[in-house]
Amino acid sequence: MKDCLDYYVQFTENNCQETFTEMLSKPAFERTDESFWEYLDHLRISGGNLASFWMTYIDLVQIMLQLLKASREGNWLLQLSAIHDMIPWCFSYVKQNYARYLSYYYTEMTNLQEEHPEIYAYLSDGGFSVQLGSRNPFGRIPVDQAVEETVNRDTQTPGGTKGFSLKPNAVHRYYQTAEYRNSYLRQLRESLGLGRRQFTHPDLRQSRV
Repeated sequence: MKDCLDYYVQFTENNCQETFTEMLSKPAFERTDESFWEYLDHLRISGGNLASFWMTYIDLVQIMLQLLKASREGNWLLQLSAIHDMIPWCFSYVKQNYARYLSYYYTEMTNLQEEHPEIYAYLSDGGFSVQLGSRNPFGRIPVDQAVEETVNRDTQTPGGTKGFSLKPNAVHRYYQTAEYRNSYLRQLRESLGLGRRQFTHPDLRQSRV
């Protein structure tokens, strides 16, 4: 245990990928890691109802973080792995629609490589998420969220649709041209240098490191 703590101290003093990889390969760290997971299993099974509840919460948060990471990195296999881990929880919490449709979704997606290799290659290249800008290296977001943050946001008006017009024909024309107006507005802002911010991850600041 003391050897493992010494490795942790070395890692905090020299925080880099090389030190981290070296620490993972140490037998002392492997033993500590095994003991840690055994302790977590003990809390799930024999730690009582309260410990079991909080371990369930931690497991669900872990799945959520995997989904976020998969979208940010465009990692299709990680996305499927997180979906696979989520399905049993949907059954456990009697979320019938999620359990039903996620099971079907996972089955279809795991057969893409044989049935639709072109779509599988596209999704494997990160096609299920969108990179909106080049300044954020870890900023890919799901496709539906990209629509919300581009077209939907740029076409919002004060008071919503009622604040724009109550005439059906005017509203119909407004939303038919929304995509094009959004594109023109975005290009105009970029040409004027509006809305550009210097991007930095909060976790990369010295105080957080």
